[in-house]
Amino acid sequence: MIKSTFKLCFILFSICFASSVLSAQPLADKTIFNNGYPEHAQVETLTLSFKRLGVSQYKLDGVNNNTRVDFTNRLDKLSKQLQLNFSFSHSPALLSQVSHLKVYFNENLISVLPIKDQVTPVNQVANHSIELNPKLIKDFNQVRFELVGYYDLICQDDFSKTIWAELSKTSSITLQQQALALESLLEYFPAPFYDERDYTQLNLPFIFASQPDESTLEAAATLSSWFGAQADWRKANFPVLFNHTPTQHSVVFATNDNKPDFLLDYPDVTKPTVEIISSPTQRYAKVLLILGKNTAQLKEAVVGLLFGHKVMTGRTASIDAINNLPLRKAYDAPRWVRSDRAVSFDEFIEYPNQLQSQGLYGQPINLDLRFAPDLFTWRQQGVPITLRYRNAPTDEAILSRLNMLINNKFIDGFILTPNESHILTTETIMPLLSNSEPSQTRQDFELTGLDLSKKNQLSYNFHFGLIKAGECTAIPAGGEFGVIDGSSTIDVSDFHHYIALPDLNVFANSGFPFTKYADLHQTILIMEQHSSASAISLLLNFTGHLGEITGYPTHKLTIKHPNSELDLDDKDIVIIAKADAFTHQLTDDSSLSILLQNNQRIVEQAIYNGAFDNNQPEKIKVSIQSQGKLGIISGFQSPFNSERSVVSLIATNDNAYSLLSNSLIQDDKTALITGSSAIINSQGIKTIKTDDQYFIGHIPIHTLIWFHFSDHPFILALLSILTLLLISFILWRLLGVLTQKRLAEGDKQ
Repeated sequence: MIKSTFKLCFILFSICFASSVLSAQPLADKTIFNNGYPEHAQVETLTLSFKRLGVSQYKLDGVNNNTRVDFTNRLDKLSKQLQLNFSFSHSPALLSQVSHLKVYFNENLISVLPIKDQVTPVNQVANHSIELNPKLIKDFNQVRFELVGYYDLICQDDFSKTIWAELSKTSSITLQQQALALESLLEYFPAPFYDERDYTQLNLPFIFASQPDESTLEAAATLSSWFGAQADWRKANFPVLFNHTPTQHSVVFATNDNKPDFLLDYPDVTKPTVEIISSPTQRYAKVLLILGKNTAQLKEAVVGLLFGHKVMTGRTASIDAINNLPLRKAYDAPRWVRSDRAVSFDEFIEYPNQLQSQGLYGQPINLDLRFAPDLFTWRQQGVPITLRYRNAPTDEAILSRLNMLINNKFIDGFILTPNESHILTTETIMPLLSNSEPSQTRQDFELTGLDLSKKNQLSYNFHFGLIKAGECTAIPAGGEFGVIDGSSTIDVSDFHHYIALPDLNVFANSGFPFTKYADLHQTILIMEQHSSASAISLLLNFTGHLGEITGYPTHKLTIKHPNSELDLDDKDIVIIAKADAFTHQLTDDSSLSILLQNNQRIVEQAIYNGAFDNNQPEKIKVSIQSQGKLGIISGFQSPFNSERSVVSLIATNDNAYSLLSNSLIQDDKTALITGSSAIINSQGIKTIKTDDQYFIGHIPIHTLIWFHFSDHPFILALLSILTLLLISFILWRLLGVLTQKRLAEGDKQ
């Protein structure tokens, strides 16, 4: 009995020991992360209104008888049911026997709707619901409407105002989408985390095991800036979570010693590693793992992923080495018009045939342009363009035009030639909205021209004329083409760089002066050591915004906490913090303390000038502490270098960080940020001027004098007189010396 009892105890002890040994070993089986749990695929119904899809033309007529609706299908979604819901009204003059509306889905004719005789009031329209075949769906899809309208069987003038049909602006497309469990492959990257097929705002959570250190923040900021560049006009938002199990596509940062709970048993790594897995609780949610044996390797993993993902395959990849990436040069951001040479239109092309227009009134040719916002444009007529274009031959008796527009405002026009064999070349300019004028007041309704602080759209519209011979006429049977030649150029290489700061308009819309170097290698960002998730989210949204502007990741940005002794002498500086956050951590003689004292003065002045009506500055600190949800963006000159700038993003509490994030993500709010300080609350944005103006950049000395004294003609006149007197005096003395020399030579003879 005793022997059997002892044997049983020994077996139990062996089992317990073996279990403890196994639990201490790294998890070798990753099966649970491959596919997750086999729950049912999520199905969601998505309704896309025509307005949300960007439809600009709802009315069809005899000439413009086509309009289209474009929508996309994500890689990780399966569209099972598609339904087109629309209504339209039409001219009562159209003949029901021959008039009809055709509906195409990806150029497949799916329905023909007859035009019925008008027996009811025009405002009573019939609703139509058409099932779209999901087998025809592609990544990029198009629904096209074509009007065939006749008001007379014998004599038809397609330009007649009696031919029209108008789609309802409440029309929509409804999709029933089922989630797909994609393989965890790096070949898909950046999908499904960012999918170019998705036109909605990118919303990508970043998950940390605990409070991230400086290196981890730099890695996350680099990755968010790259995703921001990919999202571009869609915008990007990066929520931050601590020790959270992902339930949607997410990014997770982890080291061997610091992992979220759901990865505690995940195998350690020896090199910087990127890996894609499924969430253990949601198989349809993919997780991008950024792994390293320490936090320094996290940034190496991110940089390796961003610059090498095109050659990565499989589920995981480790980065053995990264060759030193060269520092970016000033003003060479991929999305900016270069400042050192002429730039051809070919360099702006985003898709095939972008520079071509077809049809009597074809689609406009659009080019998105960003310029360095500090181009010195004082007394400049505009940015020179060498325009080359060609078109299908036209009748000499017909007036056909090519119109040039900036931000949908007419700038210039050209007569199209009937000669089909030549490329026409013309020199023109894009007028400027100068931000270099020392004293300039601009009204929104007066703006016509390039705004260097924002992204501008250059448009060319080809309009072919048609002679109407008699009461009956017909549109030409196609063949109207216009092409802007890709060798056309824009040249700003003769412009100097000089700008007045602080100007939050150029900061909010162009990220300047930090984006002067696209990799931000001359920028340092300071934030609290124990920043909240909201503060880190603001950091990621800020760097994502910069990535959208430059098209390049901010992988050289330096992020520091205030307990470090910082070298701030030759850096542009960004501060993200709560008001008075650092004051108790610093000595009065530290460089950071000097910087923050300047920032505190600006913040107090902003709140005083912008939010209060009294003249008691001593109450401002109390007011700051008692404020509710308030965000303040302020800019001022660096106290360490006159050529450097500081911009602070200050929140009164953690909830206020969302106000600052939204001001960078939402275009309508970003446009309101101007001046040297912006106060943001739930009711809107108020901008004020709080500090003296300063200038950065370089221009010739004579231009510098004329520019700064152009608003003071009497001083300028006085300087001119003094200059003439000085020159006269020098010439008089020189002539005197020459006269004495000549007389001396005469005496010797």
